[in-house]
Amino acid sequence: MKLKKIFKYLISITGGLCLCLSLTSTVKADNTASQLDTDISHTGSGSVTRLTDGSYTSKCYFDASDTITITSNQDIYGIYIIWGSEVSPYTITYDNKTVSCGKYGYLHDYVALEQGTKSVTINISSEVSICDIYAYSSGTLPSEVQVWQPPCNSETDILVFSTHADDEILFLGAVLANYGGEQKLNVQVAYLCDFFLTEPVRMQEELDGLWECGITHYPIKGDFKDLYSMSLETALNQYNYEDVVAYATECIRRFKPMVCVSQDFNGEYGHGGHRIFAKAIAESVENSNTVEFYSESSAKYGIWNVPKTYMHLYEENTIKLDVDTPLSNLGGRTTVKVLQDAFAHHATQAGYTFKVRDDGYSTYNEKKFDCRAFGLYRSTVGTDTNNNMMDNVKSYSQQKAEALAKAEAEEQASREATLAENNSDMNENNDSSHTSGKLSAKKMIINIIAIIIIVIVIALQASRSKSLYRKKYKKYKGQWKRQ
Repeated sequence: MKLKKIFKYLISITGGLCLCLSLTSTVKADNTASQLDTDISHTGSGSVTRLTDGSYTSKCYFDASDTITITSNQDIYGIYIIWGSEVSPYTITYDNKTVSCGKYGYLHDYVALEQGTKSVTINISSEVSICDIYAYSSGTLPSEVQVWQPPCNSETDILVFSTHADDEILFLGAVLANYGGEQKLNVQVAYLCDFFLTEPVRMQEELDGLWECGITHYPIKGDFKDLYSMSLETALNQYNYEDVVAYATECIRRFKPMVCVSQDFNGEYGHGGHRIFAKAIAESVENSNTVEFYSESSAKYGIWNVPKTYMHLYEENTIKLDVDTPLSNLGGRTTVKVLQDAFAHHATQAGYTFKVRDDGYSTYNEKKFDCRAFGLYRSTVGTDTNNNMMDNVKSYSQQKAEALAKAEAEEQASREATLAENNSDMNENNDSSHTSGKLSAKKMIINIIAIIIIVIVIALQASRSKSLYRKKYKKYKGQWKRQ
């Protein structure tokens, strides 16, 4: 009976432990931040429902000193703002704390809070518009929440030049997905056109498409309008070519890329904007290492000699990027599937017959353009031996890792040299001490011998004196007695 009771007791303990383990696993699995139900009030113009309808075309408008207050019955750990206009610095206040925001001008801006709160206030500093505002609980954010990192600046592995928002997907997307999304290299996108000047909603589509490709460094843009043309000559009349070259050169010097990637010299389907930007980039990479060439940007950022430059569809020193292998960091999708999903975010362009095909080609009006095909236009590190844009160059993270390993090896060598020197000094000291010890022992032995000799001499002298005394005593013994 006792054994049965013990057995049952052990079974109950085991069951309890399994239940605890199951609950722990469930808690871990459910550690995803959720979008909270909120009440929003503001002092601007426009119905508050516009701030939660998920539309890029409906907005509320605000002036300097306007406020927006978000409350929830659950603790708020983050606020996600979808701005509808250029972003100016603003602040968020909660529980007597103030957070300064808007430094980088993120159009999709997630602000994490240090602690949970039931109420958050956004304080506007200038005239702006907002499309949507969402609040999130604690935990891992859903993948659709875009937490942007600042532009790469002087540690850019690959700088991708795109004329318009959507060109980077249709023609250069294989670079974004493979090197940025999958390999997690520092990929920076620089657009020529600013769509706030013509069609602001395309700025939203741009960010959604980049995020889908795994790009996390915020893109930059020039101050050029989107002007349509179908020849380089027309584009040269529409734009100030010198300004385009100055912009491309400044980007190169600012980001100091190991690799530059540009669109087709022939503008893919002939677009004049693509042509003029490709022409300007080609001139920039040839001269960006010269101080006098657009000296304003060289004074600001220094000069830079780009190791490698690729042009889309360039027919010399060609490579063809892989678009069929599943990408583990992009949900197991192939590059083609990623680009199809990314281009789906460009809803405004859907009616223009643009499409990403399953075979890795993009199409427009029945013309097809291989988004896998690039040519090495310029190189300071030799031609490619592998089908890889990073062939013969090292990423900045790899350079840092190697520099760190070298520094650690040098430090270790220095420590070992110091240790060896110390050991050598110790050995010399030991030898010296040993020699000194030998000398001291020898001196002591000599002294002992000297003492023994002296004792012997004294003893001999005493014996001799005693013998002489005895002789004299015997000789004069009779005389001494008569007296």
